[in-house]
Amino acid sequence: MGSLVAPMLQANTADNARLFAEGKLSLAQGAHIVTNEFYNNFINLTGSGITIGLVIFTLIAAKSVQLKSIGKLELVPGIFNINEPFLFGLPIVMNPMLAVPLFLTPLVVAASTYLVIKTGIVPPLNGVAAPWTTPAVISGFLIGGWKMAIWQFCTLLISTAIYWPFARKYDKVLLAKEQKEAAANK
Repeated sequence: MGSLVAPMLQANTADNARLFAEGKLSLAQGAHIVTNEFYNNFINLTGSGITIGLVIFTLIAAKSVQLKSIGKLELVPGIFNINEPFLFGLPIVMNPMLAVPLFLTPLVVAASTYLVIKTGIVPPLNGVAAPWTTPAVISGFLIGGWKMAIWQFCTLLISTAIYWPFARKYDKVLLAKEQKEAAANK
């Protein structure tokens, strides 16, 4: 799909960059909401599934050794939009307890981001192509200014709210398993 969609998203980014340079960046002047930066910085923010909410849970509330350990390992890569330690190390892949937030979070963030741009709460993206590894909030500032940076911070909170109940349940399962194994080893 990327080879089909990427050229269109990049063309939309280029159009927005031109409008921004001309001082005409607005939906009324033809700016696009969905651009390559929309995908990189909202749908794929902090990695596939916007897993930063899961990172936050593991660092703040996890009780199982497995979640605490993998959360510490994922923190730095997660800041730079790399989440393979979670996808394959936790794992999220093939994990029915975490599949719902993995798919739901990007949908909620994409729809709400579309809405806040469409309603004018935040401006359209300005066409700056921030590298995909640029941390959240910084990338928001680069691609849309201070309002977009604040909105991007809000999307991190949305991710946390969505992942929290699922992660809490999964943590309880892991903790019970760890306690059972510890009791068996005594």
